[in-house]
Amino acid sequence: MEIKYFKHNQINKLKWNSAIENSQNSLVYALSWYLDIVSPDWEALVYGDYEMIMPLPIKKKYGLKYLTQPPFCQQLGAFYKEKNKAISSTDFIKSIPSKYKLIYLNVDFDPELNCTERNNFELDLSTQYDEIKSNYSTNTKRNISKAKKQDLKIVENILPLEVWNLKKNNPVNRLSNWHYKKLLSVIETAEKIGVGKSYGIVNSGNDLLSVVYLINYKNRLTFLVSSSSDEGKEKSAMFLLLDWILHKYAGNKEIFDFEGGSINNLARFFSGFGAIPVKYYHYRQNRLIWPLNKLL
Repeated sequence: MEIKYFKHNQINKLKWNSAIENSQNSLVYALSWYLDIVSPDWEALVYGDYEMIMPLPIKKKYGLKYLTQPPFCQQLGAFYKEKNKAISSTDFIKSIPSKYKLIYLNVDFDPELNCTERNNFELDLSTQYDEIKSNYSTNTKRNISKAKKQDLKIVENILPLEVWNLKKNNPVNRLSNWHYKKLLSVIETAEKIGVGKSYGIVNSGNDLLSVVYLINYKNRLTFLVSSSSDEGKEKSAMFLLLDWILHKYAGNKEIFDFEGGSINNLARFFSGFGAIPVKYYHYRQNRLIWPLNKLL
């Protein structure tokens, strides 16, 4: 059998989602509803009867179609129920159609060439809370104690628009309006299908200071959104909120996926809760001719 290239309208999404649902390395980002939002024209590589699959996220710029990692989608890759000796994940990279001269993809396997290692941070929640807390850093414990002295309250089930507004009004990285629209769509869809959970902290005046939005899929809690106002940062509200969330889910045999860690400050913050680095890979290929290879 060979790896086949499917355009978007050729993909059987029922078989696709079933393959992701049953794969050993499933991620919520690879489900069709998620890809439809963040990369509406996504295509795919398929081996056999959806035995092994890889999404190809498409973007267009200057009239050129290329492959690039979508927003709010840390990594993708080749997904499989069982590893096949006849085919490898790297074979999927080699099977990307030659028409795509520019490729920037984050994958969960080592493509062997043209790649750099990156770190995600994950925390195993299968142990009890006291054991998880024992691995907190001194700085994390100090900030939790500081927050507990403030007049703060944990709240749940925050409306998607409130989550989105706090994120948009307190940016850490510059995002376009297009990105914010995509983020709101992801949150609203996650709510509709019942995989999203929101938690926040309010002050005595009921002002939302910090918020976290999680996607709970296949025993993995993905830390999709986090944001704090200036007051929330000053009061260390996010430390208290994350501690409360980890306490809530401790012992549930789940992985808390912090969805990041390549930035030093974030790596310190995540590791402060006992999270450990897990590698993924950024694959880059630029075969464009000059001057296009300098523009993208």
